[in-house]
Amino acid sequence: MKELRIVAAVCIMVIVAFLYVGRVFIAKGLSKTPASEEIGLVVDGIDVTKDVLDAAKTLVGQLFEMNKADYPDYGYINWRIESLSHARTYRDLGGMRVVVYQMNYEFLTASPEKVVLVGGMYITDDNWVMPGCPNSTYLAFQQDAQGLKFLCSIVENDCTPGTDCFDEDLLRLLT
Repeated sequence: MKELRIVAAVCIMVIVAFLYVGRVFIAKGLSKTPASEEIGLVVDGIDVTKDVLDAAKTLVGQLFEMNKADYPDYGYINWRIESLSHARTYRDLGGMRVVVYQMNYEFLTASPEKVVLVGGMYITDDNWVMPGCPNSTYLAFQQDAQGLKFLCSIVENDCTPGTDCFDEDLLRLLT
């Protein structure tokens, strides 16, 4: 009888240990982002000033948080700036020297099967989603003796810097 109690106690301890280990593995598997993975990435090869990169990171981080809230089923877990480059410099736009950069960003999804692609959206083989039209986000900066100061962002998928449509829309945002 004593041996039966010992066997029963060992079995109970083994079951408790399996439940604990299983719970730990399940919890780790369900975590949205591995602890070692940094939120907010910048693809290698982007060569812009710190002011421009900081403004781009802030904007994409805000867009990421908004999209996570607006589309929780999409399972967005990270973001990256995929491209960022100088698009145009206006010597005098609304009385300012304005420098415009074109940017493309993507969000990593843990639920690619739930993402509904509309408009110009795409999803890569490794589950990075462009949530809008590619290369249609522009950042405008005022340039003066102190450097660049972020003014605004503008999304244009039907015109580019230097065209009347873009220039009028940007000027409207700046005034």
